[in-house]
Amino acid sequence: MNITNFKIMIRSVQKQKLTSVLSILVLTLGMTSFMLIFFFIQYDKSYDESWNESNRIYRVALEKTLANGNKTYSASNYPALSQVITNEIPGIEYATGLWKDVISVYTPDNFLQNVNFFYSDDSFFKVFNQPFIVGNPNDPFPTIQSAVISEKTALRLFGQKDPLNKRFKLNEGWEFIVAGVFADLPENSHLKIDVMTSAKSLFYYLSHFDNKTSILRLDDAGNASEPDPTAEWLWMNTDKYTYIRLKGNTDLASITNKFNAIYKKYLRHSTDLGEKSNFILQPVASIHTESTMNNELSPNSDHKTITALYVIAILILVMSWIIFINFRITQSLERAKEAGMRKVVGATSVNLLSQIVLESVIFNGLGMLLAFGIFFYLRVWLSNYLELNNLIPVKIVYFLKFLVVFAIGAILSGIYPAYILVTKKAQQLISKKFIQDNDGMFNLRRSLIVFQFAATIALLIATTLIVRQVTFMRNKDIGLSIAQTAYSFTPMSMIKKEGATQKLSAFMEEINCLPGIKASTLSSCIPGKETNFHSNTIYPSGKPEKKGDNFGIQCIDYRFQKVYNPKILAGRMFSRDDRTGGTQLVINREACKTLGFDSPEMALGKFVQVNVNDYLSIPETPYQICGIIEDFHQESPRKKIEPLLLINDFRWKYDTGFITILLNPNNDGYKQTFAQLKDKWKAFYPIDSFEFKFTNETYQLQLKPDKKLAEIFSLYTFLSVLLAALGLFGLAAYSAKKRTKEIGIRKVNGASWLDILILFNVDFIKWVAVAFVVAAPLAWYAMQKWLENFAYKTSLSWWIFVLAGIFTLAIAILTVSWQSWRAATANPVDALKVE
Repeated sequence: MNITNFKIMIRSVQKQKLTSVLSILVLTLGMTSFMLIFFFIQYDKSYDESWNESNRIYRVALEKTLANGNKTYSASNYPALSQVITNEIPGIEYATGLWKDVISVYTPDNFLQNVNFFYSDDSFFKVFNQPFIVGNPNDPFPTIQSAVISEKTALRLFGQKDPLNKRFKLNEGWEFIVAGVFADLPENSHLKIDVMTSAKSLFYYLSHFDNKTSILRLDDAGNASEPDPTAEWLWMNTDKYTYIRLKGNTDLASITNKFNAIYKKYLRHSTDLGEKSNFILQPVASIHTESTMNNELSPNSDHKTITALYVIAILILVMSWIIFINFRITQSLERAKEAGMRKVVGATSVNLLSQIVLESVIFNGLGMLLAFGIFFYLRVWLSNYLELNNLIPVKIVYFLKFLVVFAIGAILSGIYPAYILVTKKAQQLISKKFIQDNDGMFNLRRSLIVFQFAATIALLIATTLIVRQVTFMRNKDIGLSIAQTAYSFTPMSMIKKEGATQKLSAFMEEINCLPGIKASTLSSCIPGKETNFHSNTIYPSGKPEKKGDNFGIQCIDYRFQKVYNPKILAGRMFSRDDRTGGTQLVINREACKTLGFDSPEMALGKFVQVNVNDYLSIPETPYQICGIIEDFHQESPRKKIEPLLLINDFRWKYDTGFITILLNPNNDGYKQTFAQLKDKWKAFYPIDSFEFKFTNETYQLQLKPDKKLAEIFSLYTFLSVLLAALGLFGLAAYSAKKRTKEIGIRKVNGASWLDILILFNVDFIKWVAVAFVVAAPLAWYAMQKWLENFAYKTSLSWWIFVLAGIFTLAIAILTVSWQSWRAATANPVDALKVE
């Protein structure tokens, strides 16, 4: 651009300050919004991509087809699988398994509860190349007492002291020695690991640790090993996570076929019952965004949500360019006489085209620079929004992609406004009728506005429904009373200790006497957490053909009714007189249907065969149904309520259950009650940390991803409305200018300002109606698909569409009326001077 052209551009900007400022503003908004969503999506999609050659790492998930044809899907797998596949499937370079445990870790100075603790093997750090701060990743567990811990856990346990060879204890007193410290796992990984020791240690401690004296016998430590992988019990429960690293250039299809051979070899006891297991190889980098398995190690994202966010990002960016094009067209019309005079004095079409396109590039460049600056400022907000400890990573390659995309958009958005002037002859451009003679161009601009408003209407519909669904889930009666309840893990230091159950019962009696506590209960699970026992070998007594349905099982005590108050449909809940570990059974309505009973009354007193090959270890035993309760949501309404059995028992998975208390409301906000409760806790369990949390807050955590989605959609819908209004503002201004003489003549002939307003608005109302017709069916289809993610959902009501249409129409009328008001109240003499 030479100095003359630059001066012409500056003079044009000075003459059209408002349009120029709005042009840069909409470009900045569009580009910033696009970058924020893009980085949000890229962070979500970057989970587990940081591992060395992550494309060779897979998780082996399980699809299990039961005898009656029902299927279950689990992220965890058979415990022995990782032990056998390395030797039996040649294409696998390394295989590792993870057993998760609920653990408290403590030293004389510090106590950590609910640590992310895993039992694994030496191969873990060969499958996952996590670097070590100290220690040897090739030999992480040199002794039976060795453990490795994360850098963060080392700091929490030992402060600034050297953690190597330091000792810590677990739960009931198992003592381990720090053999290594690994760098904290990436935040964008589905694996969350604080402490890890070997599976060999697990089985050795189980057989060599004296719970009475808390002493570990080390006389046989050299012979420690995992159980024989051919043992049938290692091919029954699915509670171990299996990961593999394939050798280079391995054919994935051949690996899958060999997994089928593993199934036939080791699962004959299952096939004899008519069951079938199918091993699913999940690329580790796809788990967070695509996996919908049960028993996931951490909450996953949703690929439908990611697709929706991509669409929003592109819509916002395209809308900003459409508005910019409309503003540039308005400026081009204002500069028509200038362009005509330049053609008269010898300027070529190429000169004009390059001048106008270059101006467009400069405007886009300014918007891009501002967008980059705003993005880096908002990066802190985005990182906090994602609850990251560090700022969201920014890669140079992404900004290079932005430059390419924005440059293409800048050029394309300048071509059409330039085309209007370049393709006209000089005498046409100089003519005062030029503005009135461009109806084809005006129709194109209106079409672009229709696109903007269709996108806005669709976003309004989507946002309204998402917010409504989140509100529905937050306010839905879950079937249990969890208000004013708080919970804690049962004391872990007493696991397997003599008299643990009696001491826990005594503690419960003591806290029930506190004036601030109405009642308390023990259970294997609480609302908001996944039911941890399941069995598909449960059926009405005498009807073994009814096997195959998957039932959840929870262990509770007789106080459950007082705390959670489930609705009793028939019979009764457990009472103090019922023997703990007895064969009475309470079921929910869904279990009543699944077992084949026509009504709760019909189920009462009937016997059910219960067989659980899990921590409960219940051989096939007849249980009598003493009560039927209404269904309740154990987890989010995203999931369907499962058939559920409640058993009066103190056996819990990992030997760890939950204490839940029902609080008496008082004026001090429960401070005095919690202080008294803590005193009782410390008197009974001086080693264990006192950590009670409100049940409702834990339950609502499940809804956090959906709540964030609603917030994002709300923000970008607001931006869409703002951009659409700005675009319409530009089109209305152009329309008013185009019809200046017409307005003057109408006013001279007696038209009122209201007539002028109606004249302007009727035309735009028609185009908003067209946008609604386009957007409504697309939004309906998209939101129906989104609602399929939820087992329990709100309805896609007609009023949502009407509300979106009316709101958009109101924005259009207000925006257009401002311009038409100015035109209608202008002096008609001034208007007629245009000709």
